[in-house]
Amino acid sequence: MVARPQQLTFDELEHMRETRNETLELIDGDLFVTPSPTPMHQRVSRRLHQILEGSIIITGLGEFFAAPLDVRLAADTVVQPDLIVLLTDRSHLVTERNVEGPPSLVIEIISPTTRRIDLSLKRDLYARFGVPEYWLIDPEHESVTIFSEPKSGRYRDQATTTITAISATIPWLSVDLKRLSNRGSDY
Repeated sequence: MVARPQQLTFDELEHMRETRNETLELIDGDLFVTPSPTPMHQRVSRRLHQILEGSIIITGLGEFFAAPLDVRLAADTVVQPDLIVLLTDRSHLVTERNVEGPPSLVIEIISPTTRRIDLSLKRDLYARFGVPEYWLIDPEHESVTIFSEPKSGRYRDQATTTITAISATIPWLSVDLKRLSNRGSDY
């Protein structure tokens, strides 16, 4: 039997961040270091900001935040999704320091270095903690996979599209994928 090293907690993570200038996340007590985002990642994130501003903020459905912002799901599980949406029924989860609990929607923009973690580890994590909807955006393939309806630690529904992503749980939220990852100017 192999002894597993001691698992980290949120307090230990915060202490580590005082001396390290990296994106650090904890998943079930294990430390993950995420590399800096690529220009394509940042372009997609910026365009999603524009879409979320119109679909979430202006309509009064809630608010959204971009990384880096801690989402604390448990004492040993703290992640920094690329974007999170909190509808008004979950606005109480926002504290002075972080978000304490599962957001309404989590969006991860994958890159070659985060693909495996985002596609399996984080997908399972978000389902286990009851995040109603998880978007996995793949700029390279111009696709979005939408996971929804978490039950018993697994998402029951999964849909991948290369045309228009339509939220399974948030009214009026849709994204034209060609415009999202187009390498040209913003809209």
